[in-house]
Amino acid sequence: MKKILSFCALLLLGIIIFLPKSNIYYSAEEAFSTEHLYLSGEKIHDRFLYLDVRDASLLLDSMPIGTIDHIRIIPLIFFNRATITSLNFSGEFASLFPEGIEYLTFTYSLLHPLTVVIEGEGGFGPVHGEIDLKNERLEVIFEPSQVMRAYPLLLAKLHKSDKGLVYETSF
Repeated sequence: MKKILSFCALLLLGIIIFLPKSNIYYSAEEAFSTEHLYLSGEKIHDRFLYLDVRDASLLLDSMPIGTIDHIRIIPLIFFNRATITSLNFSGEFASLFPEGIEYLTFTYSLLHPLTVVIEGEGGFGPVHGEIDLKNERLEVIFEPSQVMRAYPLLLAKLHKSDKGLVYETSF
């Protein structure tokens, strides 16, 4: 029994190590291109258990909207996580979001296969939410802060609830 468990653990580790992580990244990039969002100039590094993407420029229809310092994608089959670190907006988009985003984490687990959990922190304070894959809904909850009042375009997209300031949309 112990040999079988050891073999299964080594097999799973081998699958994770040899998983084509860069292909997963390019598939995600292609999915975002349908929304006219593109990353350019990034450096991709496959690190056995995870994939690192550094120094990416974020484009919306070939118009630069910001830079991303670091993206880490951890595809562990049963538990997957993508973390975006240091997203700074440029040009007219800087007036939409206070001081950029420090980090934004998307977590998917087979324990909850129809939900992607979102956690983050930025100049606007902490944020959390979820993507409901079954109903195709996105809900992001911002904690009200004084900084948010200086961004009326962002506040116009949010509504108040007992949870905080909520952004909801369908996709």
